Amino acid sequence: MSTLSLISIGPGDLDYMLPAAMGALRRADVIIGYQIYLDQLRKLIAPHQELISSQLGQEVQRATHAIDLASAGKTVAMVSSGDIGIYAMASPIFDVLRERDWDGAAPNVEVYPGVSAIQATAAYIGAPLGHDFCTISLSDLLTPWPVIQKRVKAAAWGDFVIGFYNPRSKKRDWQLGWAIDVLRDFRPADTPVIIARNATRPDQDIRFVTLADFDPTVVDMFTLVLVGNSQSYVLADRVATPRGYTEKGQPRETKDAVTAADNEILSYPISLTQMNGKMATVIGGGPVATRKVRGLLSVGANVMVVSPELTAGLQTLLDEGQITWLSRKYEAQDIEGATLVFAATNDRDVNRAIGETCATKHILCSVADAPGEGNFHSMAIHRSEDVVLAVGTQGSQPSKAKEVRNQLRWLLDQQ
Repeated sequence: MSTLSLISIGPGDLDYMLPAAMGALRRADVIIGYQIYLDQLRKLIAPHQELISSQLGQEVQRATHAIDLASAGKTVAMVSSGDIGIYAMASPIFDVLRERDWDGAAPNVEVYPGVSAIQATAAYIGAPLGHDFCTISLSDLLTPWPVIQKRVKAAAWGDFVIGFYNPRSKKRDWQLGWAIDVLRDFRPADTPVIIARNATRPDQDIRFVTLADFDPTVVDMFTLVLVGNSQSYVLADRVATPRGYTEKGQPRETKDAVTAADNEILSYPISLTQMNGKMATVIGGGPVATRKVRGLLSVGANVMVVSPELTAGLQTLLDEGQITWLSRKYEAQDIEGATLVFAATNDRDVNRAIGETCATKHILCSVADAPGEGNFHSMAIHRSEDVVLAVGTQGSQPSKAKEVRNQLRWLLDQQ
């Protein structure tokens, strides 16, 4: 009986290829796959086996050819990296079989599972998939971008650990940044983000940063980006996600929350108006500073950024003439003339000093990593044509404020 074997070759290192898949590969008369995958399998391929390679973007043609050969009596192996059933060739095979009203027998189809990139990455870095997780491909070649947007928002809302496949390419370089911005509305700034390039291969590079510090420009199409949920944590040089939730399902407290809880804060929420032409100084050039700058620009403030370096987003705003930039470390005179000051560096001592200096000069100041050291903090904002919604937790749990804001926004959208 002719057989079409759909074979998973694993994430890269053939030590991760399962024995059953190797056995099916050895039994094949013909092996079909993307050229890079065939090159990985060279030491397992016998001289009598025919190799047929194809390029990316030819999935349907590859599937059709494999089915035709198997239907003609050949024992055919279709190979894909990772698990062949995850963003790989198993699905196109079954699509073509459906078009042909396949009877389930001719040809016989066998699927051999494998270790996916997300599993290999998780094993290397610890236990980040300890609770509910999902994978989302950011490629819009086969899925409309509005559908991808809905899935990212739903996964963010549901607090899933998320593995982003096909995260970024030369022509598609902004979607990952958009997705990360969505997640920043739902998760603590210190949420671990794992960046895994070529897992298990000789040039493997797996590391992690915080959600606040993540830079999409370091990512390419050979990279998997794995974002923890609100409970994920770093232990030594590993990342893990608990099996359950603490405090009856509430997100764990961040360092910001502990600092604020230790200092009783009495607040009176207000909205600032007439910001056109007013000077706002943002000290810091990272992702947190970028969000502060964009918010200030949206209300018409003149924004000056003080930092040795800028994110790509801030650089774009600078190139467009929307902000001014002092390219150096903070100095005390930088706050002179400012109506508002935001301390958003990654240096705890600098942020503290900014807050203290602003206090002596009676300048309104927000300290990103210690709200109690400033005299105001930003709320989670939603703006529509007729409603401005602001939710705050006195700076203690920004992720909770964003969660409530998003729930209220959803309710408003239903009206």
